[in-house]
Amino acid sequence: MSFRVSPATGILSELTPRSAALAAGHARHATHISTGAIVLAAIGAAIVLACLAWGAARLSTFEPRWTLSFRHAFAEARFRASATWAELSDWARLGR
Repeated sequence: MSFRVSPATGILSELTPRSAALAAGHARHATHISTGAIVLAAIGAAIVLACLAWGAARLSTFEPRWTLSFRHAFAEARFRASATWAELSDWARLGR
């Protein structure tokens, strides 16, 4: 039994093992998605989902009791802060 080895011809014969590995590495790298891109896509999807849920809740006129008290508390704080700022600006304008 004898084996006869014929010389390789064509483009594959011109590739060395190192260049073949580099070519395979470039092909794999072209389809690689970075971890940062995946994290940003996940955060973006979560924000979009939260906005959709908020919009659906607003369209269905869903208002829990805590949102009413929250709104009232912030309106009161805004009123008191504006009154304090007005008193301070009046005091500064009069030069006291």
